[in-house]
Amino acid sequence: MRSVVAALLLGAVTSSGAAATEAHAARCTAARPVVSSTETVVEARVLTGCTAGELVVFQASMTLRAHGTSCTAISEELEADPATEPQWIRARLEVECAPGETGELGSRITVEMRDQTRAVTYGLGDSYAERDPAARHRWTVEFLAGLGELPVAFDPVVRAAGGSVEAGSSHTVSDHRVHGA
Repeated sequence: MRSVVAALLLGAVTSSGAAATEAHAARCTAARPVVSSTETVVEARVLTGCTAGELVVFQASMTLRAHGTSCTAISEELEADPATEPQWIRARLEVECAPGETGELGSRITVEMRDQTRAVTYGLGDSYAERDPAARHRWTVEFLAGLGELPVAFDPVVRAAGGSVEAGSSHTVSDHRVHGA
């Protein structure tokens, strides 16, 4: 509902300077995830945004940082913007690491959301010492961001966090599993 109101209130200006008669429908998209890594850290970042015409109504970025050696990251867009209200984008990141020489691993997930007036940040994190030097650790993070009521199915087993700012909101679900060699 909020996105409909935002779209209706939005007046686009044509090249002649007259107001357009049609309101632009909101549209949400995600950029390709950017993954960077060193020998001890993998960082994956996904930027999403919802626009109405040329106006950015809402944007959110999610960054997953995992500490460990031999880390790899895989990402995919699970679901694109639906054609009807509400609009959203869903992406999943998987990061897998083997423990370093000290056996200490950790991850930090940070989400930053912005609209026209303010920014909101939330996060999840974990760290611990691993005794099995051959164990592999996999973090799976599902990120959902958009306008209106998001289709979030809560699972009490996994860690979740979310937030909202004006017309936009996002939800992050994180799962961490240890696999033996």
